[in-house]
Amino acid sequence: MTTSTSIASTVQRQVAALGDGQVLTIIVEGQTDAAYFRALSRMVKAGKLVRLGKGKYYKPKNSRFGALRPSETEIVKTLTQRGGKTVGYLTGNALYNQWGLTTQVPGKLTIARRSRLPEKEISGYKIKFAVRPFPFKGTDIPMLQLLDALTDIRQIPDTSPATIVPSLVAKMKELQPSQLDKLTRLALEYPPSTRALLGSLLDTYFPGQKTELLQASLNPLTRYQLDGIEALVSNKSKWYFK
Repeated sequence: MTTSTSIASTVQRQVAALGDGQVLTIIVEGQTDAAYFRALSRMVKAGKLVRLGKGKYYKPKNSRFGALRPSETEIVKTLTQRGGKTVGYLTGNALYNQWGLTTQVPGKLTIARRSRLPEKEISGYKIKFAVRPFPFKGTDIPMLQLLDALTDIRQIPDTSPATIVPSLVAKMKELQPSQLDKLTRLALEYPPSTRALLGSLLDTYFPGQKTELLQASLNPLTRYQLDGIEALVSNKSKWYFK
């Protein structure tokens, strides 16, 4: 068996083992690269794979209406995982729709990551990127997503802070004490208004949680505005809300 035939067989086995609708991420090194990608290209031409981007291929799931595009979950996975490591996470209105914070279905998926990338379209999904210019790990994502929602609370469509806050507090109550501590530390990377809102929520709904770091990070001369805040927290003046 020649090397090219062996490589083609390897690719065929990988694709056969892939579930319909799943994404295959290819990481190859050395002299086999060219032959490997030629084999992938032949499978794309045969309709057995769909190329999503560099090193990423989708095994189409067929229905009576034809081949279906990848699920949103699979697309997000291709953009947030690299070599087994987390490099980004879903945020924005697609996340808030999943959480039930808004009923509006977004036209774009927003991926948060450390480096800036231009907007792109992948298999019919429009993708935009938000920069988080600080290191984070996969275990930080639940806290980062909460902080993103607090930051965006005024911009989330078809809802209001009075509706959003109880849902976010419920999610915060699912966190372990160590995660609440990490939430507080990560908040230092966010705007002052986010830190003020988080501090007021922690004081109101988690009275044992330390908030000194958040308090010390705020300028006492700055005031923050959030409609209906007085009905949501018991200490708006302490956290400099109007």
